[in-house]
Amino acid sequence: TYGEKSIAPLVNDFVLRYPELDVDMKLTNQTLDLVAEGYDLAVRMGKLEDSTLMARRLASRTLYVCASPDYLATHGTPHSLTELANHNCLLGNLDYWRFQEAGQPRNVRVTGNIRCDSGRALLDAALKGIGIVQLPDYYVQSALDSRLLIPVLTRYQEDDDGIWAVYPHNRHLSPKIKLLLDFLSESLKPGGSPPDAANADY
Repeated sequence: TYGEKSIAPLVNDFVLRYPELDVDMKLTNQTLDLVAEGYDLAVRMGKLEDSTLMARRLASRTLYVCASPDYLATHGTPHSLTELANHNCLLGNLDYWRFQEAGQPRNVRVTGNIRCDSGRALLDAALKGIGIVQLPDYYVQSALDSRLLIPVLTRYQEDDDGIWAVYPHNRHLSPKIKLLLDFLSESLKPGGSPPDAANADY
C-alpha cells in the first residue's frame, strides 16, 4: 500500500519531469535480491537486516495498535502488554507485535482469528470491529483522525522507524538512480518538494 500510495505516484511524477528516462517498477511485499535479480534500487520499511546494501533514509513511519470503538466497548481496552493475550489480534506476516518498554524494544507474541499479508485487509477487519491491529500510520492515520479507530497501548509505542531506499554497495550508483534518490528523498520530507530539474545531468 505504501508503494502504491506514496512511491508509485512520485515515480510517475519523476517520469513526467524526465520523460526521456525509462523506469521498470515492481510493487511487492517480498524482499527481493537486488543483486541477483538486477534491480538498481528498492524501498524497504522498518529495521534493515541486509548489511550488504547501502541505505538512505527517505522518511519515517509510526506503528499504531488500534481498534474500533465497538470492539473496545464490547471487549474492553487493553492497558498492559500482557492483556493482549485476552484479545483477538489481527495478524500480518509475523506472529508478534513490536513495542518499547522501559526504553527497550520488546516483541510480544499475539494470536487471533485472522492472518493476512494485506494491510488493507487487516485495516478493514479492524474497522469492522473484528479485533485489534498493529499497522503503520500510512494505513491507519485517516481512521485515527476520524476516530473510526482508537489507539491503545500508546505508552508502549515503539519509536518511529525508517522508510529506506537501499541499493547494492558494489554497484556504481548511476546519475539516473542518484537523481531518483534525490527526488524521492526531497519529495517525502515533511513539507518537501522535488529538487529543481534545471541542472540535472544524467
